[in-house]
Amino acid sequence: MTTSKPLRILVFLIAAGLAAALLWNLRTPSGPAAPGTRAWGHVDTREISLAFEASGRIAEMIPEEGVRVEAGAVMGKLDTELLGIQLKLAEANARAAEADLALAREGYRKEDITEAERKTEALTTQAQLAARTAARLENLAKADAASEQALDDARFAAKAAKEELAAAKAQLSRLHAGLRPQEVAKAEAAAAAAREEVRSITYRMEKASVLRAPIAGVVRSRLAEPGDMASAARTVFKLSVTDPKWVRAYVTEAQLGLVKEGSRARVMTDTTEPLEATVAFISSTAEFTPKTVQTEELRTALVYEVKLTLADPENRLRLGQPVTVEFAP
Repeated sequence: MTTSKPLRILVFLIAAGLAAALLWNLRTPSGPAAPGTRAWGHVDTREISLAFEASGRIAEMIPEEGVRVEAGAVMGKLDTELLGIQLKLAEANARAAEADLALAREGYRKEDITEAERKTEALTTQAQLAARTAARLENLAKADAASEQALDDARFAAKAAKEELAAAKAQLSRLHAGLRPQEVAKAEAAAAAAREEVRSITYRMEKASVLRAPIAGVVRSRLAEPGDMASAARTVFKLSVTDPKWVRAYVTEAQLGLVKEGSRARVMTDTTEPLEATVAFISSTAEFTPKTVQTEELRTALVYEVKLTLADPENRLRLGQPVTVEFAP
C-alpha cells in the first residue's frame, strides 16, 4: 500500500507531461515540420488614402484612429453654406430660363399681333397724309405760294413717316411668322445650361463635400481636423484594407517546387488558430530576405516573394504581424 501510492503519482505526472507536450506541439507553429513546407513572413499592410473630392473647410471628421468602418460609411463633411446660397441662385436662374423657353415655343401672343396691326394701320394713314402734304406744298412752291423751308419740312416728315411705316410692317411680319428656329434653339440651350448648373452644385453639396469609405477597413491615420482646409490633393484619412487580408511570405529556391499559384496553405501565429489561405502570387525574381522575417538563418539568403490571400472575419490577424505559412503538400 505504501509503495503503490508514490508509483501512481509518478505515472500520473508522466502522463500529464506527455499530454502537455502533445498539446504544445499541436498549437505552436514553431515546432518541427516536414522539410521545405514552411515559410515565414507577415500580414501585409494595404492602405487607401482618402481625400475630399471638393475643396473647402472641413466641418466634420467622424471616425477616430483604430475604428473599423464599413463600406459607404460617412468619414467627414465639408462646410456647404456657400454652396447652399449658390444653389438657390442657380435654381432661380433655371426657373427664368424655363420661362423664356416656354415663351419661345409658344411664339408671340395674339394681343401683341393685334397691337402691331393697329399701329401699322395708324402709321399707314399718317404716311399717306404726310405724302399728300408734301405734294401740295410742292405745287404751292412752284407758284411761289409756299416757302422752301416749309417744303423741306414736309418732305422730311413724309420720308420719316414712310420709314416708320416700313419698320412697323416688318415687325408685324415677324410677329405673324413667330420666332425663328435658331431663337428657340438658343432658349433651349440656355434652359439646359441652367439645369446642369443646378445639378453641378447639388453634386458638390451632396457628393463631393461628403467623404465616404470606399470599402470596409480600419482607420489607420487621421490627418486632418474640423476647421482645416481640404482639397482633392490632401489626404485626410488612411484606411487599412482588412478584407481580404494578404500575407507576404518568402520561400527559398528549393521550396519553389512545393508552391504553386492557387494552392492551399495554412497561416499560423503563436497566439491564434491556423487560418486557411490561397497562394495568389509567386515572384519570378529572387531577392534578399527582408529583415522583418523572423528567422536569422534566412535573412542573408536569396528568396522569392509569395503572396497569399485569406479570409479573417474575426479579425484575428493584425496588420504587420509575423506569421508562419505551411504549404499543403
